[in-house]
Order: sequence, then structure tokens, then C-alpha cells
Amino acid sequence: MEEKAKKVEDEENLENDEEIDEDEDELEDEDIDDDDVSDDDIDEDDDEDEEEDEDDDEPSSKKSQKDEEKEKQKAKNARFAEMRRKKEAEEKAKREAEEKEKERKIRDDATLKAKLDVLKTNPYTEEPILDEEDLKIYEIQKELDEEGKDPINDLPKRLAEKNRKHVEEEKKSREEKENLEKKKTEKIRAEINELREKYPKVNTAELANDPLYQECLNGRAGRWTQVEIYELYLQKKDAAAAKAKADKQKKVVEENGSKISKTPSSKANAAVTSKAVSDMSDEEFDKYWAEKYGN
Repeated sequence: MEEKAKKVEDEENLENDEEIDEDEDELEDEDIDDDDVSDDDIDEDDDEDEEEDEDDDEPSSKKSQKDEEKEKQKAKNARFAEMRRKKEAEEKAKREAEEKEKERKIRDDATLKAKLDVLKTNPYTEEPILDEEDLKIYEIQKELDEEGKDPINDLPKRLAEKNRKHVEEEKKSREEKENLEKKKTEKIRAEINELREKYPKVNTAELANDPLYQECLNGRAGRWTQVEIYELYLQKKDAAAAKAKADKQKKVVEENGSKISKTPSSKANAAVTSKAVSDMSDEEFDKYWAEKYGN
């Protein structure tokens, strides 16, 4: 019996030892997990610090310069959009005015035709009414008659009054037109002075003979300022120059392949080893083109 009791006690002790070993293993696993988490957290923090350092390394002046350029471009786009809307509104108003004038003329012609169909003879002169001038004479005589005046004897005086009034209206219209042209000329002169102040090197005489500038001027004079027209001209000129360069580059690539020497060889068939055509500066490409093609 004592041996059996001892055997049971040994088995219980063995089970307790196994439980202790399992608890120690679990504690070690938890320690390992804690170490892993801590290392990962440290790595992530380091990465975030490095990214922040990289962001801090970028010069603030460079950022502000980019923002300023974006704002300038945004303002320029808004100005051109406003001018485009203004032009569209003016064109719409012009079309509507032309349509109204066309409708008015149709009504006037229809009214004249109806009157001529009805009035065949002037009752004051017994003369036939053949056209619009005869009809006007009759209508003036009718006015005199309704005013209690003599439609025959007072007709010359009334015609003279109407003629003087017509002359005065024409004179007034001519003076208004001249004043408008004078103001327009003064405005253009002021805008040209503004253009010369902003672009001192501009040659207005050459601009006047430049077909591209005339193209920019067409339809915009009087609506755009001279500075705005000139800046549009510069944009179109740069675009044309870029296209011409691209065409030249295409020709070079077609003849020599996509790679050519940055400093062109004097030999026409020299080996090509360095920069692509598109990587050249304008001066480098112009020098290459002049040496290779002579223009």
C-alpha cells in the first residue's frame, strides 16, 4: 500500500511540473510578442520621422514660388475666361440686334408696299404716287393739312425745315463719331504706353507688320488691352517656336535615330553617342541644326 501511495504522489508531482513548464512557455511567448510589437512600433515611428524630415527638407521658398505661379496662372485663366464670356455676350447682342433690324426692315417694306397698293394718287396734287419719295411728299402734305396749314404753299417751308433738321442730326452724329474715335485713339495711346512700360524692349513698329500679331489683334482691338493682346501674341509665338523645334527634332530623329551627340560632330556621318534630341537645350539644338543643315 505504501508503494502504491508513493506511485500516485509521484504522478501528481509530474503533472504539476508539466503545468509549470506550460506556464513558463506561455510567458516566454508573451515576452516575444511584446518585443515584436515594440520593434515594429519603433520602425514605424522611425519611418514617419524620416518622411517628416524629408518634407521638412523641401525649401519653403520653393513651395511658395510654386503656389505663386499657380495663383498667377489661375488669375490669367480667369481673366481670359472673363474676356471670352464678354466676347460671347457681345456677339450674341450683335446677332440679336441684326435680327431685330432685319425684322424691322421686313415690316417697313411690307407697310410701304401696302400703302403703295392703296394710295395710287396724291389727292393734293392729283399726281400718281409711284414710289417711296412720292409717298413721303403726300404724308408731309397730310401733316400740314391736319395742322390747319396749306398742304401746297407751306410744303416748301416744311421740306426746308426737315432738311435742316436732317443736316443738324448728321452733324451731331458725325461729331459724336469723331469724339468716340478721339477717345478710342487716346485709349490706345495710353495702352501702348502701358505696354512699353511693362515690356520696354517691345518694338511696336515690328509688331504692326507681324502677321501673327495682326491675327491676335483681329477681333480683340478695343475689347482687350494692348498688354493682353501682346501677351497672347507671346504665347502663340512660343507655341509656334516649340512646334517648329519639334518638327526639326522629328526630322533629325527620322534621319539619324533617336540619339545624337550633344555637341554635334563636324562630320555628317559621325557616330551618335550622347543626348537625345529632346534633352537638348534650345541653344544646343539650334547649334546642332545650323551645323548640320546650314540654317
